[in-house]
Amino acid sequence: AFAREAVKFIDQHKSSPWFCYLSFNAVHSPLQAPEKYLSRFPNIKDKKRLHYAAMQSAMDDAVGSVLGKIRELGQEENTLIFFFSDNGGPTNQTTSSNGPLRGVKSQTWEGGVRVPFLVQWKNGLPAGKVDDRPVIQLDILPTALAAAGVAVKPEWNLDGANLLPYL
Repeated sequence: AFAREAVKFIDQHKSSPWFCYLSFNAVHSPLQAPEKYLSRFPNIKDKKRLHYAAMQSAMDDAVGSVLGKIRELGQEENTLIFFFSDNGGPTNQTTSSNGPLRGVKSQTWEGGVRVPFLVQWKNGLPAGKVDDRPVIQLDILPTALAAAGVAVKPEWNLDGANLLPYL
């Protein structure tokens, strides 16, 4: 539903600059998925792992539909896209441990804070680059402002850093 509404929003605003913040609730508990996604993983016997994989697959399809709309509209080259997770990996209650990392969600060990963080801007950033420096969601605003050519005013007291020089 989130992806459907995001696609609709992007389509409605295709003729002007737009900003879409799309925050999925997957893959949090409760672990639930329709048969369409559960059936994609017939070899996973553990019920929690099966539902986790199905939810991840559903989110992947949803992200694909949003990226597909951007591509369809011819806006892929000039759209700055961030994809990241909120905090930590799966927990024992939902699916597994974060081993070999120590810690889980809401802890400051690496297992509680290490998440995927991907950036795409085909007309502005090289593809396939990896940077091992720590980043945080707070870096998105300064980065997006820099990409848009907007100077940050000191009185805004922004946290975060412009990541463009590193990307």
